[in-house]
Amino acid sequence: MSVSSTVLPGIPDSVAAARAFVVECLRSTPGSTVPDELVERAELITSELATNAVRHTRSGDPGGSYEVRVEVDRSEIRAEVRTREPRTPHTAPHVLPHAGDPCRATGRGLFLVDLLATRWGGLATPAEGVYFVLRWPDRPYPVRA
Repeated sequence: MSVSSTVLPGIPDSVAAARAFVVECLRSTPGSTVPDELVERAELITSELATNAVRHTRSGDPGGSYEVRVEVDRSEIRAEVRTREPRTPHTAPHVLPHAGDPCRATGRGLFLVDLLATRWGGLATPAEGVYFVLRWPDRPYPVRA
């Protein structure tokens, strides 16, 4: 298993760095070739979660930061975007109602995460952030309930 992490400043420009970090981790994992489709999914999901970290948590406050952590083994990718507490107290990460509406300008991030990830969810507390898992397509995984 390969594990890497980085801490990024809580500013909009760091989202591109978060994506690049995840792609580099997945492309350079020793002993494992991550399928291109999963690299692309991980890149998009990371972009959504890093954007949410900057926009919706105290990680985006002046001087704030967030951590991106990536684990890769022979059958799956697990990544986390660890943040400071949400700006709205007691708010757990969730898909917004009507998030699938293509006319919406915002609010579709976790809808996309839900669509693309094998599974995802909040870490132990909302202040800790969000994780996602992607499984290799040829390695079965139990279907989400």
